Amino acid sequence: MQQVRVDRGADPVISPDALLKEVELLASEGARFTTMICLDLDPEFEIIYLFQKPTLDVVRLRVRMAKDEELPSISSILLGAVLMENEIREFFGVKIINLAIDFKCRMLLSEKSLQMPLLKVRPKPKLTGGGE
Repeated sequence: MQQVRVDRGADPVISPDALLKEVELLASEGARFTTMICLDLDPEFEIIYLFQKPTLDVVRLRVRMAKDEELPSISSILLGAVLMENEIREFFGVKIINLAIDFKCRMLLSEKSLQMPLLKVRPKPKLTGGGE
């Protein structure tokens, strides 16, 4: 098993707008998508994408984004990402758009489940009625 050293300072941080271009470049080099991770760094998210090149080198892309910002799906380039993207969308509420297969936040959670259970800070529920 290859040990992967994580050096957060060495990994590129890119914007959501640059994500698809970077993934297309990696895919053209034969890299395969291995997984992605979402970190709730309140008040923002950090999404870490891991790819393995044919040389077995691991490449990490880090995307930092505001919680209300949209993140383009990479599933149009690498379909294997669709399950992880749906899971992150469902559990954290990351606004991932243009998914190749969209489970509408019902891939793992039921209608009765706590919504976005891994989100650190949830919006306060709006009160209904004419109260204070």
